[in-house]
Amino acid sequence: MIVTMGNQTIFEIQAELCRAMGNPLRMEILNLLRGGPLSVNEIALSTCQHQATISRNLATLRNVGIVATRREGVNILYHIANPKLTRVCDMMREVLSEQIGEHFKLILDKVNE
Repeated sequence: MIVTMGNQTIFEIQAELCRAMGNPLRMEILNLLRGGPLSVNEIALSTCQHQATISRNLATLRNVGIVATRREGVNILYHIANPKLTRVCDMMREVLSEQIGEHFKLILDKVNE
């Protein structure tokens, strides 16, 4: 059975996903997870953040399906749920780099006037 969603539902889900990603620490966590699954403790050490802070942010990312977990012995490892999400992050960084480049070009043009 194929279930279709209306545009409004898709927009709401998309907005929730963007809200979850709209936090610098969460973006840093996603960047770390590019290298493979990590535990909360490993992420906390890499980011110099408290374990509780990392756990809260991972819960946010997990609730919207950005990260998923798997158990390995006594550890719960977090990983990026869908590799396409890393491509989305890469594209966002490209756009930002272009915008920054244009901004500096405008500044240099004004300085050189």
